[in-house]
Amino acid sequence: MNKAVLSAQYVKRGILFLLLLIMPIKLVYAVPEDYFISAETLAGNFANYLLIDAREHARYLKGHIPGARSVQWQSLSDMHGKVGSETWATLLDNKELEYQIQKLGLAPTDNIVVYADAHRGSGEEGRIAWSLHVAGLKNARILNGGYTHWQEKGLQTTIIPTFFNTRSDYEITQRDTSSTIHTKALYRDYSKFRVIDARSPEEFRGEINRGEQRKGHLPGAVNVPFQQLLGASGTLKSFDDIRKMLSDLDIQKNSPIVVYCTDGVRSAYVVMVLKASGYINVRNYTPSFYHWAALPHTPIE
Repeated sequence: MNKAVLSAQYVKRGILFLLLLIMPIKLVYAVPEDYFISAETLAGNFANYLLIDAREHARYLKGHIPGARSVQWQSLSDMHGKVGSETWATLLDNKELEYQIQKLGLAPTDNIVVYADAHRGSGEEGRIAWSLHVAGLKNARILNGGYTHWQEKGLQTTIIPTFFNTRSDYEITQRDTSSTIHTKALYRDYSKFRVIDARSPEEFRGEINRGEQRKGHLPGAVNVPFQQLLGASGTLKSFDDIRKMLSDLDIQKNSPIVVYCTDGVRSAYVVMVLKASGYINVRNYTPSFYHWAALPHTPIE
């Protein structure tokens, strides 16, 4: 075999080796488009998406994006028991969550887009999208800017409700526990985490509350209200701006992060934003301040 043939074979093997090195990186690291979608992209490929309106049903009836299904985050959550208990407002167990997803007719092949009102809401679209990701439906995205931004762009809306009787056979084969954390684990390993409080500054300072047993915030937590991540139009600030905001708070991309709010809704939205921004270890503490403040042994500042 001559030198030219040998050289060509070595080049091919080298290229193949480089491809094998690069491919796992693409599989491991997410990109912003895995979590958010623009109004322009949705409008240009409308038939390819299954829409979920996460607002209150009464607001849905006053106007929504055509074809959207009205779904509230509570339908995927355990709303039984006392407010502030360990499980109240947390994600349903696998069997119940699977049942609710089947009722909604959702399947892994669906490109799901969830929206609400960015400035007027409480991050409900983030909570639903986060819930679906935990359940294994990674094709769920948030509409950047929400319904108000969609309207402002003059895109199509309707008052005709979407009726559907499709039911899927979706099964949760493996729950993504990397995006959640329970009280026991947070309390035990507290010093390992950078903790973000997604509530308003007034709630963080303990000036107002939403019925929690105590006022204040978790020790050492930094306050990043979820709406602080939004621009005037309700769309996300640039990811560079978001990363700088967190860097100024000494939170880096590889920092182990826990986000909480009152009941795990606003915090879920922040988790989705941070994941889209490239933060790789972010968890939503769904029992949140309602439960933490109800416990006699947990510290509060």
